[in-house]
Amino acid sequence: MFATLLILGVVVIAKAHRDARTAARTEALTRLGDATALLAAQINGDHLDLLLKKYPEEGLLIKHTQDAWYYVMHDHLRRTTERLELDQPLLIVAFGADKNSMRVVATADKHPILGSAYTGDGSSIRSALEQEKHSIVLREQDELVAFDVVRNGADSVVGLVIGSMTVTEAELPANALLWQRIGIAALIFGLAAFALFGSVGRWLQRDEAVHEALQKRHDHVADSIAYAAKIQRALVPAPDVYNELFVGSFVIDRPKDVVSGDFHWYHRVDEHTCYVAAADCTGHGLPGAMMAAIGCSLLNELVPRHSDFDPAELLSLINTRLVTTLHQQGRKQGGGDGMDMALCRIDRRNNEILFAGAHRPLYWSHRDRVSVINGDRKPLGGSHQELDRRYTVHRLACDVGDRIYLFSDGYVDQFGGPDGKRFMSARLQELLQQHRELPMDQQARILEHAFLDWKGTREQVDDVCMLALAV
Repeated sequence: MFATLLILGVVVIAKAHRDARTAARTEALTRLGDATALLAAQINGDHLDLLLKKYPEEGLLIKHTQDAWYYVMHDHLRRTTERLELDQPLLIVAFGADKNSMRVVATADKHPILGSAYTGDGSSIRSALEQEKHSIVLREQDELVAFDVVRNGADSVVGLVIGSMTVTEAELPANALLWQRIGIAALIFGLAAFALFGSVGRWLQRDEAVHEALQKRHDHVADSIAYAAKIQRALVPAPDVYNELFVGSFVIDRPKDVVSGDFHWYHRVDEHTCYVAAADCTGHGLPGAMMAAIGCSLLNELVPRHSDFDPAELLSLINTRLVTTLHQQGRKQGGGDGMDMALCRIDRRNNEILFAGAHRPLYWSHRDRVSVINGDRKPLGGSHQELDRRYTVHRLACDVGDRIYLFSDGYVDQFGGPDGKRFMSARLQELLQQHRELPMDQQARILEHAFLDWKGTREQVDDVCMLALAV
């Protein structure tokens, strides 16, 4: 804003100065023209020829008082020059017999130069006289010239009264006015700058203080989230723990934020038996992570205590504890905090898998086919607050080399691809079917690349968690 006002002020001053220069030149020519017209009326033209005849050669007249006629002419020129405060003296010149040459008769200068040739631009003056002009601007000499004719008793033009002034001299008032305007503008802009930049400085200080406060709060929140992520990693099993019981495994864990509302979980009952789970909690980020911490805590508390329960019974027990813990009982149905979970009991001694799902499926690769075992359409807690919630247990007879996949809905719900659609469960099933015989680490890379290629530059819509085991 200040720069715009400054530029505008410079433009206004420059335009005003240009107009003032034009006006100053016009005024100077007018003053010169008035002076030459008055002098031309006062000069007797007959005296010009008489003086030139009396003193035919230059240098014969050496003093102004030497000749009365010359003295009168000189006195008129001197007083007019002093009154107008001209730097260049006024002149009276006479035309030669051919009307082309011009000789100086009298001058306002201290020393007479009677009879000397006129050194000014006589051709331009004669051309102006032919056009009935009485002033010209000599661009090459950068000079203003005004003139008027001197006539003799026969009313014939015998000479000229010539007054001249440099453009610089003529524009002195305009230049003085320019510096005056510059000084006033500098004072105004100086005061404006002092006020403006003082205000801006205070604004910047307040803005900087607010920014620093926000930055401190942001750093504090970021540190808190980082520490929460550290706690969450301590609650969730390390991916390597699954290799203690299974011949192959992988975990894909891609939180939308630093912390996640999805988690995988593991509990070993004995040498041949374990429980595994993958859960998807309401929300993501810190709210989801808090629900995930509650879910991990409930699994760590209830499963070891009731290791003889099947997954369906455990899900019912977890639902009861979750509703009680979050004080959801008695609420009207609607949105609420809860989680979806796929829970399996794997018995390698009896080659049996028990599965129960709360809104989550199990993908089972068995005998060259990937099958989908759907869970119940009932979450844990959340929008259904009844304490006594029953789930279905699925018993699967597995073979050596079978593989199971537990995952949250973040993978299949991701928008992307050429049309910006969801990845969908059918595409994931097809992808697993196509690469079912590959080692688990290769499958993990393929699934990661497929997800990233599908997502492209779009934002990840939800947390992603997938647990795959070769039983």
